[in-house]
Amino acid sequence: MLNNQSNSYNRPLDYRYIKFVRVARNLTQQQLADKMEIHVSDLSKLEKNILPFSSHYEMKLRAVIRRLAISRAELDNIKALLDAKERRGYK
Repeated sequence: MLNNQSNSYNRPLDYRYIKFVRVARNLTQQQLADKMEIHVSDLSKLEKNILPFSSHYEMKLRAVIRRLAISRAELDNIKALLDAKERRGYK
């Protein structure tokens, strides 16, 4: 059961995770867009919250998180960073 827990991340993801996931694996926008199978301009707009982060994009981000082996602990750390930035009023 531990494997199932570590391989799944059931918390909702939003556009703010994209850049952190990309930076965590030292990828360019183009490289991550290719892995997500979306156009780089869409990825750029998603990162800036210009394009709505629909369930379609969340599904693609979740798939790339699995392929890049982003751990649950890494996602928890990203969530903590996002929460800290929000508390401090950063975008």
